Amino acid sequence: MTRGIESEEYRQRVMKLQQAMSAHGLDALLVYGWKRNHVRYLTGYYPNYIANVAMVAVPRAGDPAMRIRFPFDLERARRESWLVDVAASGELMKLVEDSAAVLRGLGLAEGRIGLVTGDRTIDEMPFSVHQRLQGVLPSATFDQCSDLLLEARITKSPAEFAMLRESALIADAGALAAEALMEPGRSEFEVIAAAEAQARKLGAGAYLAVIGSRGSEELIGPPEERALEDGDNVILEIAVEKAGYWAQVARVFHVGAPTDEQREIDAATYQAYQVAVDACQPGTSCADVAAKVQAILEMRGLAKYLEVDLGHGIGMDLPEPPRVEPGDSTLIQPGMVLVVHPSVRVPGVGGAFLGGTVLIEQSGPEPIHEIPSEPGMGGHRR
Repeated sequence: MTRGIESEEYRQRVMKLQQAMSAHGLDALLVYGWKRNHVRYLTGYYPNYIANVAMVAVPRAGDPAMRIRFPFDLERARRESWLVDVAASGELMKLVEDSAAVLRGLGLAEGRIGLVTGDRTIDEMPFSVHQRLQGVLPSATFDQCSDLLLEARITKSPAEFAMLRESALIADAGALAAEALMEPGRSEFEVIAAAEAQARKLGAGAYLAVIGSRGSEELIGPPEERALEDGDNVILEIAVEKAGYWAQVARVFHVGAPTDEQREIDAATYQAYQVAVDACQPGTSCADVAAKVQAILEMRGLAKYLEVDLGHGIGMDLPEPPRVEPGDSTLIQPGMVLVVHPSVRVPGVGGAFLGGTVLIEQSGPEPIHEIPSEPGMGGHRR
């Protein structure tokens, strides 16, 4: 099981989901997982080989059963999952048939079955798998029910908060390792490699690190062979997963001293970040948080240069709902986790992308990254 999450918490997750199933008139759920983490959330097991998948049959009452694809991973699946009924199918279509057999054995083959196949970022279930399900369960009625699990996952437990804090510490350490190499002559590859090496050293299971060393031209992207030069405006974003939980931080650095115009962009973006964090109070909508950020940037004459999104949810997946944007009316509530990261790019002048993971406690927001009020200057110490 995911370290730090006890069996009882998994049971409570399933019971909460079963209550939602009952309210929606569902007899069972089939939860399909490849790289997104619905299966891991319910069971503790992550099918982390490139072509491995898992399917969990959740009845309206009682414990779920899980079928995975690869027999060689069965021992790990049984060790990491709290479930008793765990088996391997070998072939993908056999996994579908075996999962259907679980429902048939429970007398649910003719019921209303919800499908959880991904999230709002990606639908992971192939069309061929969906077709096969309909073929082996011809009398069942299928409904797309991914939102049931998304709604259950949007608020986290104290144990999940603890895991997120650990991931945030690793992400910050990666940023510091990258900062130490930001000096003329170093390549973007070297900077990112330093961040990734530090993350792995501290126990990261996965990471995503992107960089843009010309902040006036692009905020972030994959590293390139380009060598850093004096005067570069460097944007760095690091997301780190440890024991199933992601944290994300975005920072801005300068190789040498920034220009006055770049200092203004940095200061305005940092102010927008602080305002956004302070606005993440229980009962406030994500749209209201976005409006406050836009108001600050408008006041400082930079609103038209706002880039990418202002933030999003995070947890076992990157990203998760909700979105910090004008169109998202989701109310912030205790237990939610948001990444807040305003970004500004003035073409030909400079850019800034600042922010990180914020836990929403009953008492208000708790930012869990070290983000200085002034950008770092790479290998140059003030």
